[in-house]
Parts: sequence; structure tokens; C-alpha cells
Amino acid sequence: MMDHTVTPMLASRQGPNLSHVVVAIPVRDEAARIGRLLTALARAAERISLPVTALILANNCSDDSVAVVQMFSHPALRIEIRQTVFPAGTASAGRARRMAMDLGAQPGALLMTTDADATPGPDWIAAALDAVQTGADLVCGTITTRVPHVLATLSGARITRAEVAHAALQHEIRHCLDQLSGHQPWGGACPHYMESGASMAIRADSYLAIGGLPARDHSEDRALVHLAGTRGLGIRYLPGMTARVSARLQGRAEGGMAACLRHRMQDRDPMADQAMLTPDMLRALWMQAQDGRLTPYPCRTEAPGPRLRASDLEAAYPALRDLVAQTVRPDFARILRVRDSAVMAG
Repeated sequence: MMDHTVTPMLASRQGPNLSHVVVAIPVRDEAARIGRLLTALARAAERISLPVTALILANNCSDDSVAVVQMFSHPALRIEIRQTVFPAGTASAGRARRMAMDLGAQPGALLMTTDADATPGPDWIAAALDAVQTGADLVCGTITTRVPHVLATLSGARITRAEVAHAALQHEIRHCLDQLSGHQPWGGACPHYMESGASMAIRADSYLAIGGLPARDHSEDRALVHLAGTRGLGIRYLPGMTARVSARLQGRAEGGMAACLRHRMQDRDPMADQAMLTPDMLRALWMQAQDGRLTPYPCRTEAPGPRLRASDLEAAYPALRDLVAQTVRPDFARILRVRDSAVMAG
């Protein structure tokens, strides 16, 4: 049985003081939306004392996106435009974000990223900056969207209900594991565990230290968080760092949100998010942790086994509920009692 009384919180990297903020934004044919994003960023930039640059990577554009950006002006937001054309067959949102973030990873920068069709909240930059200045290396904010057209379909409502119920219990298990491994502090609230490139920030020195954004066509945001965790960086999930994203059905990224929404509206038994794990997988992770084998939580970029559907989540829910209620919660309560006793005795 593992001694859980001495597991420390992983130390965050202590790099140089931050001198500015760079927001890396991949843009492809977003002339209709990019102005709204820049206006929101300027409003958020007004709330901090450091200079803020929006680094626009216009890639493979065939509309007036660059012209719209060039016309934008606000004293709180510096604009830097880079243009590139990825060869046919290699253009993707993931690769464009990687290039944008690589360009923005400057000495002394808080490197942030969002989507060209997103609308960050007024405190989006300030919340990330505060988290990093108080010890975090990488910060994951939240995203919100309105999808009444999806929820109005039987299949869309079904997968949403199943995922919400399943994710709540899965996140509870993950939070317990993260506390045991030191990835999250003892006794804190369960993180939201959203890991979206539409609302993310990382110290530029930390970004460079781990080799930058993994080269992927999609799910590059989740891959970055997993990489950061395996390299010992301090990861914080901030509910107050919010960005609203569009719920359009014709998107720019292959395998992105638009494709996911269409699938959920059209498939009678939609595929679940690839991050959903079966009760057997979660039980195995928990038992390994109890035996002292704290393995990294599975990377959420790909399903670790067969991709689950709404019907799979529905069928698995009773077993997952029992795993949490009958095993994880009692085990973790015992671990906390032992830990508290050791602290008082020490």
C-alpha cells in the first residue's frame, strides 16, 4: 500500500519575470469574426499593466481577414500580422496554432492562445496573468457556447446528458489521482478539466522548455497539457478565465467542433468525446495508485481503447457511479485521515 502522506505538490518552474503578453491566434478566412475577437482582446488588455500583442497568423486565407485586422486599432492592443500558406494536405488548425505560438514564444512573455472566432471575457488576460504570477506554468481556462440547435435534436440531447453525467464522476476520480500524484493541491475544488486552445496560457520559457506545442492536426491543446504534466509543470484550471466560442456547423478545422456538432445532430448514437474512459480503465488507474504505481493520467488526444458512444456511456454509468461511491470516495477519505494524522503528529 502506498504511503500517501509524503506526496508533495510538484514545484512550478521559476522563470524570469513576465514583461509582456502575446496572444497567438491562428486565422483562416475569419473576416466576419476577427474584429469581434480583437475588440474583446483590447477590452481585456485594458485591465492589465503589461503590454499586450495580438499575434495574427493568417494562414491559407482567401477572404479579407488580413485587411480587417489591418484596419483595427486600439491603444491597449498591439497587432502583429504574419502570413503563410501551408502546402496542400498539410494545412490544419493544430499546425497553424503551433506556428503562431512558436512565433509568440518570446523572452519574458506570457504566451496565450485563442481561436479567431472566440470572444474572451474582460478578465481573460488578467486571470491568466494572476495565475502565472502566483506559481502556475500553464493555465487552462473555460469555454462556453450556445448549442440550442444541437440540444433540440434527440441525439444531441442524448449524448450531452450522457457525457455530463459520466464526466462528473470521471473528473472526481481524476482529481483524486491528481492530488495523490501532486499535480493538484490537496483539498482544492475539483478542476473543470477543460483543455482548449481557445482559452489557454503558458509561460513562454516553460513552453520552450518542453519543446513547444506538439505537432498535431487537431487536439494539439490536450497534447500540450499532457506533455506539460509529464514534464512536471504546474497546471492550473481557472473557471474565471472564460472565452465564448461559436457553435457554427461549418468550421475551418478538420475534426474540430463544427464537425463534432454535426455528428451529434445526425447520428442516432453519437460518438462520445475521446477522453471518456470506461469504469474498468478508471478502476485500473485507481488500483495502480493504491499500489504505489502513480502512472500519468491518459492523454486525452486519442481514445485509449475503442471509442465510446452515447449508449456505452449510458450502460457504463451504474458501474462508474458504484466505483466512485463504494471505492474511490472511501479510499480517498481514509488517505486523507492518514495524511492529516501524520501532519498533526509531525
